[in-house]
Amino acid sequence: MRLSLIFNPAAGRGRARRHAAEAADLLRGLGAQVDTAASASPDDLTRLAAEGSRGGYDRVVVCGGDGTLHRAVRDFDLRTPLALLPLGSGDDFAKVCGLPRKLREACEVAVGGTIREVDVARANGIRYMGVAGLGFDSEVAAFAGEVKFLRGSLIYLYAILRVLPRFTPHRVRINGREQTIMFATVGNSRQYGGGIRITPAAEIDDGQLDTCIVHETSRFQLLKTLPLAYSGAHVKRPYVETGRGREFRFESERPLDVYADGELVTTTPVTFDLAPEKLRFVVAR
Repeated sequence: MRLSLIFNPAAGRGRARRHAAEAADLLRGLGAQVDTAASASPDDLTRLAAEGSRGGYDRVVVCGGDGTLHRAVRDFDLRTPLALLPLGSGDDFAKVCGLPRKLREACEVAVGGTIREVDVARANGIRYMGVAGLGFDSEVAAFAGEVKFLRGSLIYLYAILRVLPRFTPHRVRINGREQTIMFATVGNSRQYGGGIRITPAAEIDDGQLDTCIVHETSRFQLLKTLPLAYSGAHVKRPYVETGRGREFRFESERPLDVYADGELVTTTPVTFDLAPEKLRFVVAR
């Protein structure tokens, strides 16, 4: 088996960089021929993954977390199988897919795993795999991206507490219906932020997107509700609305940032939909 191994040196606060050589040795020990490449920037990672997917490899293997996976699929040839070694901070998509956290076991899956066809979501045509959001959600994601001294879900908890005191609700139109919201998310997967099950009913291969819209409420109520999202119980709150469909359109009077998989991808107006092709993702047998 011929593999293209791509790693993001910054992923997981340097975890991917520290373990890339070990991963290559483990993959070779499993009988694979491995070509390794390190990305120099987020755009470079997209380029490397795209070239790998069109380079005649049996599989492309990426080392990192949700942000690395996000960058890898942006221009990926979806006909080529993609494997993930979860070496990020949150690794939410890997958890949803049941990928092992131990590197040796993850390498065994990369080489010997089976193919699962999963949906690929898009925000204004830009692909993402997990959850996209706008409003309070995106303001938290922007702040979290600057936090360097915490890891995993602690980053988002800290960002929430810092952003909440100055947050104001947003007036938006969702599929033409005007409303005031705290935030909205559109999930291909059920969770983000290190285990926050924001769209708990979402399935990665059902051909549907799931929405979670938190309508205007007080900051205090929002703060009380957010911890419930770790179990998905937040959807029971009266000001939380969920939905499901193949396409959603969000518009606002002024542009709002849209983050997906922890990455800034576009601004409103934004259309969320599904790519016509599915990704051939490598999972455990």
